[in-house]
Amino acid sequence: MADAVVNKISTPPLSQRAKEEIQQYILKMDLKKGTKLPREEVMAQMLGVSRITVRKAFDDLAAEGIIFRRHGKGTFVNVDSLNMKVTFNPVMEFTQMIRKSGYVPSMKLLNLKFLHGHDKIREILHMPEEEKLIQADKAFFADDKLCVVSRDFYSISLAGGEDAFAQMSKYEQSVFPYIYEKSGRKLVWDKVEIDTAISTEIDGFSQYLKELKVGVRPYLYLREINYGEDDQPLIYVEEYIDTSIIKYNMIRQKEIRYSKMEGLEQ
Repeated sequence: MADAVVNKISTPPLSQRAKEEIQQYILKMDLKKGTKLPREEVMAQMLGVSRITVRKAFDDLAAEGIIFRRHGKGTFVNVDSLNMKVTFNPVMEFTQMIRKSGYVPSMKLLNLKFLHGHDKIREILHMPEEEKLIQADKAFFADDKLCVVSRDFYSISLAGGEDAFAQMSKYEQSVFPYIYEKSGRKLVWDKVEIDTAISTEIDGFSQYLKELKVGVRPYLYLREINYGEDDQPLIYVEEYIDTSIIKYNMIRQKEIRYSKMEGLEQ
């Protein structure tokens, strides 16, 4: 019984490692000769894991559009997915997106402060009234050209308490590893609302954009609630993205009801 429990607990990270190994296998394939992957049982033997583990890895890769599963035919690599540099899912950090887009990334912390009030954000993050809320404004650059401005909101307790605030003001990297280092909390998924915004109308950033001589242009506007491993909301983020630099791609599964139209039946 003890062995069964250990195996069950270790399955999720094992399937993740299997997924990574399968991705490496795909990168080494000669896709001009064929895109079909080995059967589940064969791949399981190659990796030294169970067939269930491989099936979970295949399911994850299929959900991301990296492979296609054809009933009765097998599992195939989606060649188009290998050419996509930046995807909506899984999400990357902006510096990684910029680098994958072919530019040298850099980041600048524009503003870091405590906020009073903001009951709506506190409610989103399930924060008590006495807990201090931090706002961090950042700018991301691709080859020194501005491509993203973002605003993060999170609790001071996630950032190591008030004693760590001065240290945070000098930290110009992704906030996610910083929060993990200080609180042990990992960000694992998010919920996103997608909109658009004009550069001159971006609240709190318009003067900065003017100083950089950014002309009037549209931005992709994302509002995100980032959740931890316990599915609790940890960070609320507003992001404005120049899609002429960061070009998102996505492979989507179709859910269409196909039926014969009246009048067309013979």
